[in-house]
This record gives sequence, structure tokens and C-alpha cells, in this order.
Amino acid sequence: MDDLIYSFLLQSGFPRASIVFDVDLLGPTAQVNSGMSAPTFVIVDPDTADPLAVIEVVDSVDLEGLKQSAIETGAYASRLAGKFVQGFVVRVDAGGRTEAEQVQFYRIWPNSTLQSLSAKSFPDLGSLQVSRKLVVNTTAREMSSAASAPVDDDGFSELDSTQAPDDGKFVAGLYVPALLLLLLILLDGLFSSFKGESFLTVSQSILALGAAILFTLPAAIRYLRDQ
Repeated sequence: MDDLIYSFLLQSGFPRASIVFDVDLLGPTAQVNSGMSAPTFVIVDPDTADPLAVIEVVDSVDLEGLKQSAIETGAYASRLAGKFVQGFVVRVDAGGRTEAEQVQFYRIWPNSTLQSLSAKSFPDLGSLQVSRKLVVNTTAREMSSAASAPVDDDGFSELDSTQAPDDGKFVAGLYVPALLLLLLILLDGLFSSFKGESFLTVSQSILALGAAILFTLPAAIRYLRDQ
């Protein structure tokens, strides 16, 4: 069964050096945990030794057995190289009536779904190499775009400077309503001196004081919170 798929890989253009049987050669990340079985093959780039694909060969298991193999192979592929590596399960049924029934190919990683493939659509070495480069480049662009904004001389990034609190506005929010209320009281006192009566009633004075407090309180809370 394994020899059949090995021959298929060779006929598909995979060099012998790219097909790894002993996962111990791939280093600590390729070691299997307890309860985890090693895949049948690991395909590596013959030039860089970067892992490209994990292939598990199973016999004529039922759908549940196929799903379980897919889960285990996907978990191993993820541990080996994350989304930089692809995972495949090949189901071999010697009792199949046609060639398509005898050997069935499934891509199971990185999409974590059983995607049926034909022998012709199974990726060759070049396709696996290109796929890895595309994933690497996409990951690099995402990391670059997520990097922090340039830092200015004061040690704050441009993003921080646009979101930093404006202390001048907070101070104005604290004192302007109070000054306006004080000015209103002074005008009322002058009016009382010349006219002998206040132009503000008691209720109006209370409302003016309350309005000043309502204007001042939110700014005061924000100012104290940011200190």
C-alpha cells in the first residue's frame, strides 16, 4: 500500500530526496506526541529541506475512519509547519472496481476539510513549492501591515499622537463654565447695586449653577482619569 503511493509520487516527478519516511530527520518539531502516529510520508523541498506536505496512507476505512485520519494528519501538519505545509490522506482500496475507487486522494490541510482530488489534480513538487512561497509572502505582508506606526522623537507613535488626550481641551472644559458662572454672578451683583434688585431669580441661579456643574463634571472626570 505504501509502496504503491511511493511509486505514484516518483512517477509524478517527486525526487527521491524530497520524500521522507523517517520524521526524526526533520528535527524536534516533527516528533510525534504520545497517542499521535507519524505520517506515512513528509514531502520536503529538495533544495531547502523546508516541509511542503504531509501524506498519510490508509486502507479501505469507512467515512468515520477517514475523518479520524484526516484530523490526526491535519494536527501533525499544523504542528510541523502551520499553514506553510499541506496535508493529504490517500485511501487505498484494493477491492475497488475502478482505478478511481482503488486510490482516492484527499486534501485535508490547511483548510481542515476533506477535499477530494483526482490523481491528475494531486499537486506536484513545483505546485507545493509555489503554494508555500505564496503563504510565506502573505504572512509577511500581514505582519508588516500589523507592525506599529513610526515612532516620533518623543517616543510616541503617530497612532498614539492622534489618539492622545488634548489637555488644553480638558482644562477649558473644567474652567470655562465656572468662569462664565462667576461672570454671571458679578453682573447680577452690579445690576443689584444700581437697580436695587437681582435680574436672576433664586430658581434661575440654581439652574445656572447646575448647568455649570453638568458642563464641568464630565471634563473633570476624563481629566482625572487620564492623569
